[in-house]
Amino acid sequence: MVRLIQTDRTKELLILEVRKSEMEDILNSIDAMTERQQRFLLENLPATEEDRRRVDRFKHLGEDFRRLLLRS
Repeated sequence: MVRLIQTDRTKELLILEVRKSEMEDILNSIDAMTERQQRFLLENLPATEEDRRRVDRFKHLGEDFRRLLLRS
């Protein structure tokens, strides 16, 4: 279970406690969302800039989570 440890509203910062298995599940969900968005872009050409940015954000988020998992 994800547990909230600390918040800083002025910086919009959350500190969470997450089990490694939960982190892997989150990463798998991000990968699935990325694949789904990429398929959507290919099926609906030409894609808008907003759609491309959404896929890029998903990819970067997945990379960040992978780095965190490698550190643990």
